[in-house]
Amino acid sequence: MREYEKLRVNDNINTIMDFLIVTFAIFLIIAQVSKMRTKTQEAPTTQECPHCFSSINRKATRCSHCTSVLDK
Repeated sequence: MREYEKLRVNDNINTIMDFLIVTFAIFLIIAQVSKMRTKTQEAPTTQECPHCFSSINRKATRCSHCTSVLDK
C-alpha cells in the first residue's frame, strides 16, 4: 500500500468509530428519556391508611391491618 492509501483507510476507520460513538450516545439518551416517561405515567396502586399508616391497596374499602373503614 502506498502512504496516501493508508491515510484513507485510517480516515475511514476513524469516521466509522466516530459514527458508532455518536449513535451509542444518542441511544443512551433516548433510553433514559423513555425510562423517565414510563415512571411518570404509572399510577400508584397503593395508599396509606389514615389510622394505622400501613400500605394498602387503593381499591380497598377497609384496612387489612386495623380494619377501619376507609373514606373514598
